[in-house]
Amino acid sequence: MQRAQTLDNHLGKVVRIGKDGSVPTDNPFVGRPGALPEIWSYGHRNPQGATLDGQGQLWLHEHGPQGGDELNRVVKGRNYGWPVITYGENYGGGKIGEGLTAKEGMEQPVAHWVPSIAPSGLAWLNGARYGAEWQGSFFIGALKFRHLERVKVSAGEAPQVLARGKAIDDVGRLRDVREGPDGLLYLLTENPGRVLRVAPTAP
Repeated sequence: MQRAQTLDNHLGKVVRIGKDGSVPTDNPFVGRPGALPEIWSYGHRNPQGATLDGQGQLWLHEHGPQGGDELNRVVKGRNYGWPVITYGENYGGGKIGEGLTAKEGMEQPVAHWVPSIAPSGLAWLNGARYGAEWQGSFFIGALKFRHLERVKVSAGEAPQVLARGKAIDDVGRLRDVREGPDGLLYLLTENPGRVLRVAPTAP
C-alpha cells in the first residue's frame, strides 16, 4: 500500500490519457524524473465509482480499510493521502501507520463515512425530474447497508457537504448507479440481479 505514495507505478493512482492512448502534455508529472507521465492524481486506496459533475470536474469514491470510505474531488497533481492519512483502521482494529487523519500537502475527502457504507456506483444527477432537492446531488450505492446514499455539496474550489443521508432505503446490494437519458436514476443490484428505475414522486 505504500506504493500509492510513489509516482513510479499505477497503484493508488488516477491516470489520464488521450483516446488514442497518448499522454496529454499538460498532465502534472510529465517530465518529472521517476514519475509515470500518465498519472493525474495519487494517494488513492480503492476507487469504486467515478463521475463528472455539471462543470466537468472528476469525482470518485473509495473504500476505506475499515471505515473511512471517501468521496473525493479529483484535482490535477493532488495527493489524496493513502496510506499516510485515513479515517479508517486496520481490519480487526488498530491504527494504520501513525493513525493520522490529516497532514499538510494531502487532500481531505469532501465526505467520509465511519462506519463504512461500502460504496459502489456513483452518479451526479443533472436532471430536474426529482425536484431541486435532489438535482445536483451525488448518488452512491451502499453495499453494506443496502440503501442509496445522497450527498449534495457546494460549488467551487473548496466544496462543503450541504446534505447527506439515505435517499432510498432497503433496495438491496447496489452495484451501480446511473442517470439515464430520460433524467431518471437507474440502479443495478446483485443477488438477485435487477435494474431498477427510480420513479419521481407524482405532483
